[in-house]
Amino acid sequence: MARRLVGVTMARNEADIIEAFVRHNLRYLDEMLVLDHGSSDATGDILRALQAEGLPLTLAQPPREPIFKQADWTTHLARQAFADHAADYVFPIDADEFLRADSRAAIDDALDRLSAPVLSLPWPTYVCRGDESGHPLHVMRWRVDVAPGPLRKVVLPRQTGMAQNWKIGQGNHLLWTDADHGKWDAGTSHPIPGVELAHLPLRSPEQLIAKVLIGRLTRRLTAGPGIDETTTSWHFRELYQRIMDGQQITPPVVREYAVAVYALGKKPGEVDVAQVRLVADPFAEPMPLRYTPNHPVKPALLLSAWALSLVERVTPQRPAQA
Repeated sequence: MARRLVGVTMARNEADIIEAFVRHNLRYLDEMLVLDHGSSDATGDILRALQAEGLPLTLAQPPREPIFKQADWTTHLARQAFADHAADYVFPIDADEFLRADSRAAIDDALDRLSAPVLSLPWPTYVCRGDESGHPLHVMRWRVDVAPGPLRKVVLPRQTGMAQNWKIGQGNHLLWTDADHGKWDAGTSHPIPGVELAHLPLRSPEQLIAKVLIGRLTRRLTAGPGIDETTTSWHFRELYQRIMDGQQITPPVVREYAVAVYALGKKPGEVDVAQVRLVADPFAEPMPLRYTPNHPVKPALLLSAWALSLVERVTPQRPAQA
C-alpha cells in the first residue's frame, strides 16, 4: 500500500556529511524536514542548495536560543510532519544516520505487516578503519561487528502521531506517551523487518574535536554547574578533558571512541576495542556530491563562531554612537 514517509532532523555543523545524508535518505523517504540549529560551517548553505535543486526538502525555522534542545525541536518537527505534510510515518533521524533497506518497496511491504503504536530501527555503528579521506559513504563502510545493542530509534505511525500527549525523547530512542510519564522504549518496541539505521557518528579527528568542544559547552549551558552529575552526554566528559590536556586526537582514537561508546556503550578503556571485529559492509553506493566542501572540519573556527553567536545573543544591544 502506498504511504507517505517523512524524515525529521535537527542538524548542526554537519557539512562533511549532510549532503550525502539528504541524498541517500530521500531514496527511501518522500520528504525530509530539516532544522539547521545554528551551524557555523557550510551546513545551512548546503541544505539551501539541495532545496533549490528541487529535492523534497523543507527547511524549518531555527530556534533563537543557542541551547540544543533536540528532544523539544524534534517533537515539534514530527508534529509538523503529521499536521502539515500528510505523513503516514515519521522517521526522526539524526544527520549522521542513514536508512538501510533493500528498497523503498521493501519498507512499504514491511510496514504492511505491522500494526503497533511505535516502531523501531536497529542502530549499527559504522567507522573509518584508517586515515582515509574522500566520500563519506566510501570511508565509513566498516561496520562494528557486535550483537545488536538495546538502543534503537523510534518510528511513529500516524495513529500515534495524531494523538495529543506524546514527546520524542532525547536521541530519538524513546517516546513519552502520557502525562503519567509512560513511555515506549525503542529497544522494546516493534522493529521494522529488513530496515536499519546505519550510524556514522565519528568521521575524523577534526569532526570529533569540534563535536566535543561545542557539545560540552552547549550542555554546560543546559545543565549548569551540575553537568557532571547528569547522565546526559557522559561520553563527552572524558574526551573533553583529554583535548583540554593537549592530547592528540588521531584516527585510531576516533575509531576507539566510536566503537567503545556508540557500538558497545562503554567508556574508552573499559573494553579492548582491538578485539572487536570490523566488517566491510557498505550500505550504499557513494553518490556524486555537488556542494560538500573538500577541506576538513576546522574546530577552532567552528568554536569561535559558536562563541561569537552566543556573545551576540546575551550582550545587550547598545545604540550607535552619534
